[in-house]
Amino acid sequence: MSVEGAQSEPSNVNLYNQIIDSTRKRHRLVSVHWEMTYRCNEKCTHCYLDVLPPNAKVPGELATNECIRILDEMAELGVLNLTLSGGEIFARHDFFQIAEYARIKGFLLRLFTNGILIKPEMADRIAALHPYAVELSLYSTQAEVHDRITQVQRSWELTMRAFRLLHERGVRTVMKTPLMRENVREIFALEKLAKELGAQFKFDPTITAKDSGALDPLEHRLTFADLVWLFEQKMDTAAWIDREIKPEAHTCGIASNSMLIDPSGNVFPCVSVRSKAGNVRDQSLREIWEQSPVWARLGAITVNELPVCRTCELRNLCVRCHGTAQTEQGDLLAPSMVNCREALARRQVLIDRQALPFNYPIPSHLQALSSKEAGGDILTNKVQFGEHNTRIIQVNC
Repeated sequence: MSVEGAQSEPSNVNLYNQIIDSTRKRHRLVSVHWEMTYRCNEKCTHCYLDVLPPNAKVPGELATNECIRILDEMAELGVLNLTLSGGEIFARHDFFQIAEYARIKGFLLRLFTNGILIKPEMADRIAALHPYAVELSLYSTQAEVHDRITQVQRSWELTMRAFRLLHERGVRTVMKTPLMRENVREIFALEKLAKELGAQFKFDPTITAKDSGALDPLEHRLTFADLVWLFEQKMDTAAWIDREIKPEAHTCGIASNSMLIDPSGNVFPCVSVRSKAGNVRDQSLREIWEQSPVWARLGAITVNELPVCRTCELRNLCVRCHGTAQTEQGDLLAPSMVNCREALARRQVLIDRQALPFNYPIPSHLQALSSKEAGGDILTNKVQFGEHNTRIIQVNC
């Protein structure tokens, strides 16, 4: 969940977070995100993956027996959290065979799906897995908008059916929405719809380029004015004013206690950073976790290692991702411009709320950006979007 959407946490959640922090310090593997297939029955226009048709033959995809062996290896390593995602997880005909074995091994399961294939019988089998949560992507309260993004007719109707079927069976559901130009102003309506469906609501304002480097998804990226509007609605002033990112801090938990496995068995630090640590067909999961140099190299990256970010005046307002920096700039240590834009928007909102002085500095590396490098709208939409962008230009000068 984005920081803007975070809620206060009960004490048991804080205790859990303390335990997780301890595993990061000890390089103890706790969480695995497993992309089980890149086949999908939707063709979402903003997706960071180049998905394949649902019935495509994929020779390199891990076989059922290989998946079972990997689950055994996860259990031996003490993995607690297991997220199964795609593509679309139910495009795998052996999904329940794998998931039911994962349940036997005692993993806390989280399932990512679009829900299109979930009918009553399948909903029964999902409920029998006792997953921690099933997260379903919904892009709008309006069927036509959602279907236009997924490029599949009736996809909104079928995803809504999945929410209801799972809720009826007591399965915890999460409505997760990547915020885009098409839906950002629906955020309150989406929250209301999630509540009506008995689901938690999560949103993410960051749309990234494809893993392949293709920029098509960026057509959906929020404009600067959209970001300012969103943060005006959702941003907790105290959470950002009191936030301090020290030079020795890590900007995320990469390489500390989690990993990603792709459909072919390649192991990476996370969804965003595709620096290969090994392949489960060549080595055991333990060997990859304990011996690959990737973990130490990426785990050593602190703010001090970031040539531009370490001196950035907006560091405390930024949620930086190494992966987006690598995709955008070809450099893991460079600024991530999508995160820079979000930090600039937070700065603007905090100035509007008089929590920051009106002349709070804009970093030099952002002042020098062309409008295209800044996302195409920080400088060029001044007239179209009014005073927010006008003030930024004035301060910049």
